[in-house]
Amino acid sequence: MLKERIIKTLKIIIPISIGVYLTWYFFSNSSVVERQHMVAAFKGANYWWIMVALVVAFLSHLSRAYRWKYLLHPLGYKPKLSLMYHSVMIGYIINLTIPRSGELARAGYFSKYHKASADKIFGTIVVERVIDLIMFGLVIFIAGLLQTDQEQFNQIKATQTEGVPSWILPAFLIFITTFSLIIIISKKIRRKLIKFAKGILEGCLTILKLKQKTAFIFHTVFIWGAYLAMFWLTALALPDVANISLNATFACFVAGAIAIGVTPGGIGLYPIMVASVLTGLYGFEGETAKSFSMLMWSTQTIFIVALGLISLFAIQYQKKEI
Repeated sequence: MLKERIIKTLKIIIPISIGVYLTWYFFSNSSVVERQHMVAAFKGANYWWIMVALVVAFLSHLSRAYRWKYLLHPLGYKPKLSLMYHSVMIGYIINLTIPRSGELARAGYFSKYHKASADKIFGTIVVERVIDLIMFGLVIFIAGLLQTDQEQFNQIKATQTEGVPSWILPAFLIFITTFSLIIIISKKIRRKLIKFAKGILEGCLTILKLKQKTAFIFHTVFIWGAYLAMFWLTALALPDVANISLNATFACFVAGAIAIGVTPGGIGLYPIMVASVLTGLYGFEGETAKSFSMLMWSTQTIFIVALGLISLFAIQYQKKEI
């Protein structure tokens, strides 16, 4: 239907447009000196540390794929690690274009190569996201505890949105409200959602049937520890940021994670928010903060794209499992 096509198109165009605009905003508000500093930082970075960060990133993706099996086993599915890994990476690369659509793609690709219900598989991914949300809350809590200056901590919320155009949040809320009203009004969409929700619920209940809870918790802690380690290791690649403190690492990580949740892959917004935290809370020079935030975002994004494209190719040769 035309209405459904329009909705799908808007879900793609709006987030990407915001990201592109913010990227332009980031560079247009950078001085000539800051741009020159960014170029010099990219040329002079110690890429050995970045390689180590990318290895840690790869291990976190592999760990996420391996952890997934603990949620799939209660449903009777015992897929190969390669299928789980490729499905995870394909989900990541699709998330860079359409926000949150990667989870659906991950479930779809998995069910295509392993005889399984896509709705149930998606339910296990929902469980993962709930666990991730809890871990993110824990990271925010730790970030708060690490702030030795209470006044400084009170500035975090304001600093995270510094430099972000004021119209973005209202526009985002209007989009969500409009989309929700369309779902409520359309009976066809409601029926599909109810059927979809039943499959998701069954997948979600797998968390209650976990037999290897210790291993699941270990991988969860490892994944999030790796995320923080990636940030710190990339900082070591730039001499001007190599002495970044633990509390700054946590605060910047929180800002970056929020950015990734707002625009596809944090495009445009990630460098703005991370640089704002470094300059507003920890006294880093603007050119240093912008150089680091752009280096961090670009290296990890390029790496995700590379691994995702490899998985899109490799999964074509994956034998279908029963």
